[in-house]
Amino acid sequence: MAVGVFRAASRLAPMVPEQVRRLRFRRTGFGRRGLAEEHVYAFLRRVVDELIARDAAEASLREENVRLKNALRDWQSQFTPRPGRDGDSAWTGDQQRR
Repeated sequence: MAVGVFRAASRLAPMVPEQVRRLRFRRTGFGRRGLAEEHVYAFLRRVVDELIARDAAEASLREENVRLKNALRDWQSQFTPRPGRDGDSAWTGDQQRR
């Protein structure tokens, strides 16, 4: 996989493990050992950006889950019959005898 490929990928498309496994960084110039720092740091910035986005999306989903649970609880308490209360019962006398 070429070094610049991960930069061209859509910012909306999540990075998959296989992309990371196949990624190879360019070597430094002749006479030097190691990897080109700028490419390694660019990759690390992308990983950090994706982790931040994932964490934000997860937090948003957790908040929505809490909101929906509370709305369901409110709805259930509003429409669930409460037995034992006169006039509040959802069952009529005929239905109770059946």
